[in-house]
Parts: sequence; C-alpha cells; structure tokens
Amino acid sequence: MNNLMMILAVLMPWLFFVLFILICAKLVSWARQRRTSAIALGVLVQILLPDPRAQVTIEAVAERKQEVKKQQDENGDPLESNNNPKKKGKKHED
Repeated sequence: MNNLMMILAVLMPWLFFVLFILICAKLVSWARQRRTSAIALGVLVQILLPDPRAQVTIEAVAERKQEVKKQQDENGDPLESNNNPKKKGKKHED
C-alpha cells in the first residue's frame, strides 16, 4: 500500500497536467462552436483572474493611437479615408 501511495504521489502532477490539457481542449472546442458555456466561463475567469498588466496595455494602446494621429496630421491624409469608400466620394451600396 505504501508503494501505491508513493507512485500516486509521483504521478499526481502529471495527472493534473493531462486533466488541465483535456479541459482546455474541451473549452476550445466549445468556443469554436460559440457555446454560451464557454463564453460564460471566459467571463468568469476574466472576473476572477484579471489581467495584472491591463493598465499598462491600455496606456500602450492610447500612446500608439496618439502616434498614429500625429502621423496623420503631419501627412495631411488620414488613414481612415484610404479605407472608407464613403469619404472618397464613391457611393457605398448595402
């Protein structure tokens, strides 16, 4: 019995690892099928385990937007007008 407990103690981290991978694979398949349970679990995880670098990420995105806006102002040709047919004078039909 002692040997069985010792083997189980050695294999326990690997069992948890394999179980974790199987759960992740199932969640990915649910997410691809757009299941509500996958979305709900994702929201729950985001609430319980928030991104510790969220503020840094938000600041980096804001800084990048300012750089793009400054570059557009210098060039005088905004990038959005290149991709938006309504602003070029072409009619956009839905």
